[in-house]
Amino acid sequence: MMRQDAWTEEEDMLLAETVLSFVREGGTQLRAFEEVGKKLSRTAAACGFRWNAYVRKKYEQELEVAKQQRKKKKEPQTPERDMTLQDVISFLQTLQQRGEGQQEIERLREQVWTLQKEKEALEKQLQAVQQEYQAVMHILERARQLSV
Repeated sequence: MMRQDAWTEEEDMLLAETVLSFVREGGTQLRAFEEVGKKLSRTAAACGFRWNAYVRKKYEQELEVAKQQRKKKKEPQTPERDMTLQDVISFLQTLQQRGEGQQEIERLREQVWTLQKEKEALEKQLQAVQQEYQAVMHILERARQLSV
């Protein structure tokens, strides 16, 4: 069973093609997300989240080529003062969605901290065993010397 809001391959391709086109032509990704959102009846934030979470990874090389093509055209970037209120809202929604990933990052940080504490405890145990081993070897050496 497929979720109603699940992304299809065709939607992913449309998203990728639109974003790459906007990058090539000197436009912003936010505007590309708005354009795709209109076509797919999705929010620009949802398109931005899908791009950053999944699609972008599949198109890294194409994105680099698009950026190089943009540089060759030497078109200036759109100044921030030309951003619309919708651009700002879309950007903030994208940031909010990324915040969900922060919970996962925090969980992983806690796991790393726990593993570091376990490692420190094991290192202390190892040091104690090594000291005991050295003591036993010293006793055996003295016993060997006494028996000779």
